[in-house]
Formats: sequence, structure tokens, C-alpha cells
Amino acid sequence: MIRSRILSRLSRSVSQAAMALRDDARATAAVETALILPVAMTMFALLVYGAEAFAIQRKVTLTARTVTDLITQSTPTMVGGHPSVAQSSIDTDLGVSSSVLTPYTAANLSMLATEVLVNADQVTATVQWSEPYNGATARATGSTLTLPTGLGTGQQGNYFILGEAFYNYTPMNFFFPLSAMTLHDAIYLTPRQAPSLAMLVGQ
Repeated sequence: MIRSRILSRLSRSVSQAAMALRDDARATAAVETALILPVAMTMFALLVYGAEAFAIQRKVTLTARTVTDLITQSTPTMVGGHPSVAQSSIDTDLGVSSSVLTPYTAANLSMLATEVLVNADQVTATVQWSEPYNGATARATGSTLTLPTGLGTGQQGNYFILGEAFYNYTPMNFFFPLSAMTLHDAIYLTPRQAPSLAMLVGQ
């Protein structure tokens, strides 16, 4: 009889200890979840934002490449002894290039086409003309810009067409808002059909 009571009490003690341990384990799991979940959500959100930004940046690069390629392949007409292209033709190339951004909205895209002449220092170039698209700010004719490293080497007196694309990217509101950023790329190519391309303003 005494042995039975002892065993019964021991059994209850073991059961109570097991229940306490189970409750402690649940509490620990809850605390761990509370600590880990925000970090996991943040990492997932950054992964989503990064993947989307990378995809759009790729489109921006392709857009800049396309507009530069189209303009450099233009067949010029001789005006005043200079190979020239109508401003309307350049505007058309800019507009057509915006379609490369699909499926992302072109409303957030602006572009700039510029012709530059490499200076004697082979490091800088002088703007000959600049045509904006969808709100971009044209570079001032006669202004100077710094060329990418090595691009101007041996190119003194030669011309480049510079195509630029800018995209105003605002990440989606997923777990927390992020500030808008401008994605940008620039491509330099030489004219294919003539040494240079003057722009016929108003034509």
C-alpha cells in the first residue's frame, strides 16, 4: 500500500515536471519566433526589393543601349557640308527605345541623347548637342563632361553618341517603405554612317 502511494506520487511529480518542461519549451519557441520573425521578414523583403531593382536596372541598361545604337545607325543627310540628322528622327528613336522597358511603366523613364567631341586631353569631351526625353534635363551645348576611364584614349577629335536612361524607382510597400531611387545607365558609341551627326533643330 505504501509502495503504491509512493509510486503514485512519483508518477504525478514526473507528469507535472513534464508539463512544466513542455510549457517552458513552448514559451522558448514563442520567444525565438518573436525574435527571428522580424529578421526573416526583413531579409525576405530586401530579397524581393533587390530582385525587382536588378530586373529594372537591366532594362534601363538595355534601353540606354538601344537608343544609342539606333541613333548611331542613322543615315545622315549633308547640310552645309555636315552629316546631319533631324531632331524629329532622334525623338522617334528615343520614343521607340522606351518600349524596351516593358513590362515596367515607361512613365517613370527619362532619357537623354548627346553627341560629344573628345578633347585634346583625351579625358573630357565637349557637348555638341543634347536631346532630352520625358523630362530629362539636356546637357548644355559647349559644356564639358568627363569620359569613362580609358574611353577617350587615342580618340582626340573623334565623336561619340552618349545615350542615357534614368528610371525613378519606388520599391513596393511590402513590410516597410523604402525611399525612391534613380536607376541610371549610360552607353557611348561612335556614329556608324559618318564621323559625326549634327542635329537639325526643328526638323
